[in-house]
Amino acid sequence: MDDESARESQSDRSVAGAGVQFLRGRRAIGSILVGVALVVGVLLLLRSCGEEQPQSVTIVAAGDMGCAPEDPATGSARECKAQEVSDIAVGLKPYAFMGLGDYQYEIPTTEGYNYVYAPSWGRLRDITYPALGNQEYKVNEANTFRTYFAERAGPEQGYWSVELGQWHVVVLNSNCTVVTGGCASGSPQQKWLESDLANSTARCKMAVWHHPRWSNGIAGSDARTSALYDTLLDNNVDVLLSGHEADYERFAPLDGSGQPIAGGVRQFVVGTGGQVTYDPEVGNAKWRAKAKPVPSEFMDTKHHGVLRLTLNPTSYDWSFFALGKGVVDSGSAECS
Repeated sequence: MDDESARESQSDRSVAGAGVQFLRGRRAIGSILVGVALVVGVLLLLRSCGEEQPQSVTIVAAGDMGCAPEDPATGSARECKAQEVSDIAVGLKPYAFMGLGDYQYEIPTTEGYNYVYAPSWGRLRDITYPALGNQEYKVNEANTFRTYFAERAGPEQGYWSVELGQWHVVVLNSNCTVVTGGCASGSPQQKWLESDLANSTARCKMAVWHHPRWSNGIAGSDARTSALYDTLLDNNVDVLLSGHEADYERFAPLDGSGQPIAGGVRQFVVGTGGQVTYDPEVGNAKWRAKAKPVPSEFMDTKHHGVLRLTLNPTSYDWSFFALGKGVVDSGSAECS
């Protein structure tokens, strides 16, 4: 072999050796990356296994909230208490806030949300689960509500569900003349509710909507939601939260005809978030001439306030914090 051939052979061997070293280096790097990925995966798996859902969570609830003191339709500054009541709610440091509708009176304008609701109840916006009230629909398609709450406003039709701690919670639209198909048996909302609850494995369940099924306030009980209420009964829902009436009222667990029954749904009416409160004995309650009242276990028509609920894995505790009075109603119950 001449010198030139020897040099070419040596060069080929060098190139080949370099290629082998390069491939070995790539394999080594690949092995390192795979190892890192496995370690990261194991760590993430261990972390996810350790991050269990909270066993108990504390929520607050109220409806009928933001009102401009200068608006004569919502009462004077002495009567409009959105700021003071929201101070109670914020001070309780809840895991979630259940909005029971009617967030901004009298017309829910963008300015109202920005300058009345936002500085008060808006402090809880990022943990709010809002049900639609009738005030929201005073603006076409509840647009200002959807703009303010953005992704927290929920689907267009206003019904959906969420897990809070160990509880399954359904948020419904009780504006039965607005929601597509209404609220009757066989309506899209009722059929969705039936399916959603049937598919839940949670022991404890709660429903949230605006117009109360049972009420001794000015408007009285709302039979338009009876099919939704019956669906709650059929699926062992424990608690129903509602607003609309400007008072606080707690019922015993009731059946579909308003009679106390073991395993019934216990309803809380909490329309005390800031809008002026009303005494139905003094105000206009024409329904009393047509329907028999459904007795409740506790009623407060004098005070604004918030309801605090502690949702435990198999039970719940409640306390109503009345503005200027402290806790005026409290108790606990097991889930169905």
